[in-house]
Amino acid sequence: MWFSKLIVTGIALVLIVVLYMLPKVVVDNQQQENEEAIGDSFNPQVSEQHQRQLSEGEQAQIDRLKDGFNTNFLPEKSAIFADSLAAIFASLNYLDSAAYYYGQAADIEPDVGRWLKAGDSYFEAYSYAVEVQKQHQLGEKARQYFNLALKQDQGLFDIKAKVALTFLPEQPMQAVILLKEVVESDPENRLGLYNLGLLSIQSQQFDKAIERFEKLTLSHPDHLEGQFYLGVSYFEAGEKIKARDQFELVKTMDQDPEVLATVDEYLEKLKL
Repeated sequence: MWFSKLIVTGIALVLIVVLYMLPKVVVDNQQQENEEAIGDSFNPQVSEQHQRQLSEGEQAQIDRLKDGFNTNFLPEKSAIFADSLAAIFASLNYLDSAAYYYGQAADIEPDVGRWLKAGDSYFEAYSYAVEVQKQHQLGEKARQYFNLALKQDQGLFDIKAKVALTFLPEQPMQAVILLKEVVESDPENRLGLYNLGLLSIQSQQFDKAIERFEKLTLSHPDHLEGQFYLGVSYFEAGEKIKARDQFELVKTMDQDPEVLATVDEYLEKLKL
């Protein structure tokens, strides 16, 4: 559940797949320039495991698409094959592999939409990575694709917030600096306010957490996680009446048993 995490990039088990080595495809000058900006491609074939084996039908479909991708030297068709492979892996929750192929499509036919798709896919894989080195690799790849898109459109504030989060947990101050830039430019930005609030809780700066979550819930009253963590911030800051009222509000917003159980635990503590 969302309330069990203190940062959006919480650690969880991921489903990933072993891939074949891929031959290089013919690229034009524009693609080459963008590949230089991206750097060496992350290849998800390193010691990855899945929760289940691919079915014969799934494996056959993937093999056919790989053959098409590997043997077709027309950029537009290669990109289509890469997109199709990525979509299959994404549907199977093979996040690293989906990210890899969305990245391949973005390298072959670079544009803002493909950079964002690749960045989001790498960001999702990063969010669930367990190993520190793998987190670093995936976060760096997400950041690189996102930055290509940001060069074209500086108004992508949610994307800049995600870039900030790729610096966690190694460079928390860099993440905070970028998140503050996001909310300075876009004062009601959900991702910026929410994650600044979470980082404030993590560093036990509960007054700052309250400030962030109050701004978030004022502009986005339906933000359940923000409402919950505002209650937590009040609780940790010793503002018992506000905490109690806030947790009672959360109970009216979601009937999920885990949410209710967690909120009731806080309410019980407030009775002591």
